Amino acid sequence: MYNITDKSDYPDEYYDVIIVGAGPAGIGVGVLLQKLCINFIILERDSVGASFKQWPEETRFISPSFTGNFFKMPDLNAITPDTSPAFSLLTEHPTGEDYAVYLEDVSEHHDLPLRTEVDVQKVEKNDYCFVITSDKGEFKSNFVIWAAGEYQYPEKNAFEGSDLCTHYSEIDSFSEINGLEHIVIGAYESGFDAVYNLIREKKIVTLLDDANYLDLINSDSSYSLSPFTRDRVEYITDLYDYYTATKVESVELEDDSYIVKTANGHVFSSAQKPINCTGFASSLTLVKELFEFEDKYPLLTEFDESTRISNLFLVGPQVKHRTALFCFIYKYRQRFAIVAERIAKKTGIPDDMIENVLKDYKDNNFYLQDLSCCDDKCVC
Repeated sequence: MYNITDKSDYPDEYYDVIIVGAGPAGIGVGVLLQKLCINFIILERDSVGASFKQWPEETRFISPSFTGNFFKMPDLNAITPDTSPAFSLLTEHPTGEDYAVYLEDVSEHHDLPLRTEVDVQKVEKNDYCFVITSDKGEFKSNFVIWAAGEYQYPEKNAFEGSDLCTHYSEIDSFSEINGLEHIVIGAYESGFDAVYNLIREKKIVTLLDDANYLDLINSDSSYSLSPFTRDRVEYITDLYDYYTATKVESVELEDDSYIVKTANGHVFSSAQKPINCTGFASSLTLVKELFEFEDKYPLLTEFDESTRISNLFLVGPQVKHRTALFCFIYKYRQRFAIVAERIAKKTGIPDDMIENVLKDYKDNNFYLQDLSCCDDKCVC
C-alpha cells in the first residue's frame, strides 16, 4: 500500500485515512481506497451494516434492486459497480437484515481493514494530523472520511413531549406493538411505512402530516414519496384517518392517555404511545464543529471536503450540493470515487493507476462530477 507518512514517530495506530462508519458509505468508499492501495482503516461502533440490522422486521428498501450491471445499469442499491444485492439476496426490496448481509459479503470479499466495536468519541485535528479518540484508544491519520449513518441518531426533539412517544427506530417488529388504536406523527417514508404495517396488524391508525405528502409530487425522489410507498398506500386509503397540514406541537400524558396537540388546534388522544416518525438527526453531531452549515446541511467543496477543516471528507446521505441531495445509496455512491480520487492525488498515487481504478466507476455511472445535471426535471 502507498503511505506518505513516516510512521517512525507515531504509534502503530497511524493511517493515511480513517473511515468512520461501516455502512454502505464506509464500505463503498473503502473498496475504492483498497483498490488504490491506500493505507486506511474503517472504524465501526457496532458491526458492519449495524444500522440496517436495527430496522423494524417488516421494513423494506424503497429503492428497488434489479441486476442490470451487465448493461451498464448497476443495481440501485449496489455500492460497487460489480455487485448486486438483487443477485446475491434474490429479492427486489431487501430487508435491513438482508442488506447487512450484502455489506458483510462485500467487506469480506475485498478483505477490508475493519475494526468493529470501536466507539469513536472525539475527532480533533492538530498541526500534523487528525486524532480520533475512542473507547479503544487513539487513532491518528492524515485524512478522515466521515461515513456514519443517520439511523443511530433518531430525531427525538421535533416537538415538546416527544420523549413520551415510541420512535420508529425503536420498533423491532410491528407485530409486537400492543393496543388497538395508534397515532402516527410524521408522514414521510417512515410514517407511511408505519401506517401500512400497523394496518396489516389490524390496528386503527391516525396519521398526522405536517404537510401533504400524498399530493406532493417531485421528479427528484429525495423530496417526495417513493413509488413503492405509494403502491402500498393505494390499497389502504380508506383504512386510516389522514390529517394534512397538521403539525404536532406537543404530546402530554394525562390519566394514562396520550394527548397530542397540533398547531391548527386539533387534539388527539390514545391509550398507546404515539409513534414518532419525524425522521433522524444529523450523524455529524460528533464532528459538527469541524464543518460549516447552511440550512442544516454541511458546506462542502467540490470534492465533498469540509470547507472548515482540510482533509476531512463526508460520504453518505447528508451530502448536498445546491439542490442536489444525495440521500439515497444510488446517489451518494456516485461521490465515492470523487473523494477517493482527491485523496489518492494528495497522497501521491500515480495518475495512471488512479485512472485505471476509476475507469470502471466512470463507465458505470459511479462517478458524478458535473452536478448541473441534478437541476433537471423529468418532463413526464
